Parts: sequence; structure tokens; C-alpha cells
Amino acid sequence: MTEDVTVGLIRSVVEHLRKAPEDWASLAVVLDVSRSGVRGALAIAYDADGESVPAAISPSEVDPAVKTYLDSFFGEGDALPVQLLVQFDRASGRYEVTFEDEDPNRWRLTPKTFDTLDETLRPRFD
Repeated sequence: MTEDVTVGLIRSVVEHLRKAPEDWASLAVVLDVSRSGVRGALAIAYDADGESVPAAISPSEVDPAVKTYLDSFFGEGDALPVQLLVQFDRASGRYEVTFEDEDPNRWRLTPKTFDTLDETLRPRFD
């Protein structure tokens, strides 16, 4: 049986998550994508108390799963999104993948977003 491409993407992100506490409760990962592959990644883990912790993901490690995921939605000539926001809650197993089609700075860490980005990206599955 073939694994669902979204489950494969989430599994790859979780397997390649680095520098997060072992008991992380949820995570948010922003992937900068293009036809040539994943160009960058920003990862934030959240512990059970809700504290955010910077984490890391190597773009090259998740690239195969991201490519498979995108190929399931977009054909060769289609425009790809510029970013993907992958959110996952470990306890419930809930997840969401959001496409950003145009603004490569929407989820970028900058001096202006430094104090708010972790809350902006925090998974909320209401």
C-alpha cells in the first residue's frame, strides 16, 4: 500500500527534526520551495507548556518528500508555491500544510517578526 503524500511529508519533517526537545508537543516548519528543490527551512518546536524552541531541519533531507508532495498537486508547467507551512500536533496527530503562492517573506524571520513569528506559526487546530 502506498503512503499518502501528506503523511509522507509530515513523517519526513518529524524524522529530520533536529535540536528540538525530545518531548516536543507540536511543531511548525516553513519550507522555501522551488522547482530545483527545498532552498531553506525554518523550524520551531513547541513543548507541552507552550514554550517555543528553535529547531532545525536540513532542506536536503526533506527535499525528496517535498518533491513527491508537490508533484501530487502540481504538473510540470504549473507555478509552485514559494513556501509551505507544515504544522503538526504530536498528541492528536493532526496536521495542516498551507501554501504561500506569492509572498516569500510571509513567514520569514526578520527583526520585525522576531518577537511574533513563533506565535504566528504555532499550530492551532480548532
